[in-house]
Amino acid sequence: MTERPDQPPITSPRSERVRTVAALAGRSARRKQHRFRIEGPQAVRSLLTHRPELALELLTTARAATDHPDLPDLAAAAGIAVHEVEDRILRAMVRETGPESDAPHATGALVSPQGVLAVGSLPAPDAAGAVTAIGDLPSNRPATVVVLHEVRDPGNVGTLIRTADAAGADLVVLTRTSADPYAPKAVRASAGSLFHLPVITGAESAELLPILAASDITAVATSGYAPTELFTADLPERIAWILGNEAHGLDEDTLAAAPLAVRIPLAGHAESLNVHTAATVCLFETLRRRRAGA
Repeated sequence: MTERPDQPPITSPRSERVRTVAALAGRSARRKQHRFRIEGPQAVRSLLTHRPELALELLTTARAATDHPDLPDLAAAAGIAVHEVEDRILRAMVRETGPESDAPHATGALVSPQGVLAVGSLPAPDAAGAVTAIGDLPSNRPATVVVLHEVRDPGNVGTLIRTADAAGADLVVLTRTSADPYAPKAVRASAGSLFHLPVITGAESAELLPILAASDITAVATSGYAPTELFTADLPERIAWILGNEAHGLDEDTLAAAPLAVRIPLAGHAESLNVHTAATVCLFETLRRRRAGA
């Protein structure tokens, strides 16, 4: 699939160009094409505003172009081709079916792209980039890093990125065993936050704690068995929250290696919190203290 502005219009939902975009539901297709897709006006707006260098092509319906006139303008400013298509074409492009899909049990179009869809250039996993990004954080001010280790659900990954963005995190790092943040489900769940802050994939978990320590950033793990409660813990100003697998949490080696572990006190009868809820509590407690000067 090319992004030439002189391409013929897409008139059939069964065309090769439509199938190529639809195939981006699968990780292997994204890696083969070096592309990913972005659905909906908010996410596309964030892409074109904050990471226009990733954008390759914008597709809109006539109505969406009228409702969101800034999007074609942003695309033009970035030198991105804009193609007007029928709504049925976009619906066919967001189908997520088949064994390669990140949503293997889906049938048909999962969501409406609201008349707007973009294709972007897929950033490559970069273990060295994670080390560099941590080392590049300014050393003379507070910092918040979010590390996702073996978080396997793309929706959770996207929602965690959105929460990290909302809480003012400086960086999100995903280990190579986590879900792809550029899967359509993750991109949708991030609601544009994927493009608001650095998100590095492919990190090696064994390398992260030493580079965090070398950058004077304390890795903090959450565990229901930690002796220290979150709300009374002495949280460092330069902190990395290490978040683990949805079902099993953090592995024992990571918990043992983290300089600090805290637990979130539970008042009711719930056994535990899911990873997103726990992350939200921890990140906004960090933000609260920072704003209070604590």
